[in-house]
Amino acid sequence: MTGVKTTAGGGSRASAGSAPRTSAGTPPQEAAVFAADVGGTWVRLRTGGLDAPVERLSSPSRLNHPDRSVTRLREDMIELLCQAAPRGAHAAISFGAAIDHLSGTVYGSAPLWGAAAEPFDLGAALRGRRPDVTWQLVNDVSAALVDFAATHTRPGLRRVGYLTLSSGIALRVADLERLRIPVDERGLQGEIGHLPAMTTAPELRRAGLLCECGAPDHLASVSSGPGIARVAERLGLDGGPALTQWLPEALAAGDPRARRLLELCIGPVAHMLRTLWCLDPHLDLLGLGGGVIEGLGAHYADELRRQLGHATSYADPGRSPDWLAGRLLFCGPGTVDALRGAQRIGRWLPGIAP
Repeated sequence: MTGVKTTAGGGSRASAGSAPRTSAGTPPQEAAVFAADVGGTWVRLRTGGLDAPVERLSSPSRLNHPDRSVTRLREDMIELLCQAAPRGAHAAISFGAAIDHLSGTVYGSAPLWGAAAEPFDLGAALRGRRPDVTWQLVNDVSAALVDFAATHTRPGLRRVGYLTLSSGIALRVADLERLRIPVDERGLQGEIGHLPAMTTAPELRRAGLLCECGAPDHLASVSSGPGIARVAERLGLDGGPALTQWLPEALAAGDPRARRLLELCIGPVAHMLRTLWCLDPHLDLLGLGGGVIEGLGAHYADELRRQLGHATSYADPGRSPDWLAGRLLFCGPGTVDALRGAQRIGRWLPGIAP
């Protein structure tokens, strides 16, 4: 239930209000603070404040357990979170899925549940299992955006965004002047990984590369971590586990096959950014993070800047190095933390609205 705060009593967008009183008329003990960041590979858990230690567990996901049914995976996820939450806790959950920010409906998560697309009310399931807990669920990219905004904004910024490129791809943009994260009538914003990949490269025309959601030729089919592996196979390279080690080394050595692979996979991302700046000239800062950015580091940053520096038309005259330096921030490991963002997002919840 992204952006929806639900108490033990029920309704969406309900404030927890003042602390309940015991029968003796004295306030009960302050609720424990519990947070979780749920991804396709790992679930990270923390009880306490932002500096408390973090526990990392293997995620009950389609990526880790391809033999399990979606029903079983969802039940396993509910069980994991409900067992981990302390009694009477306030739970802030960053969840890696496309979620209706208004109602809490989960539309889907390719890393967690593959191609399954039937709506699933995760918040209701958690409340039903653990009604003593106040569950606050947010999308993981929304949580990452809030953490990025808290640590990297500067005076004068109007809108700030965060783009993650990992096992999936998504974007969120926040209006800093009004403290809002706008969504559409379905409660969504920035699920760009499941838009068609825009490319003119002959190797990728009518490529038929499948996304993790099961559809062909999405942006994530080409530019996510699994997408890069698929494009590598299309080029006759080894797209298996060895790719993650070979590609950075081959790029450092100037291997033309590696350079072409990176060029092809970054091309649709560059096109998306050109479109984004054309439509929203007030987007003053964009953070880029996730496993692909962290794994390829300066190779990725340099190639993306190179492509964005080329003029494509009068609407896109090409961006200078100084212009890009002021608007793109490539985030290394630990720079942005969705777990931390989940605990910070409370002040943004009223502004997650259409």
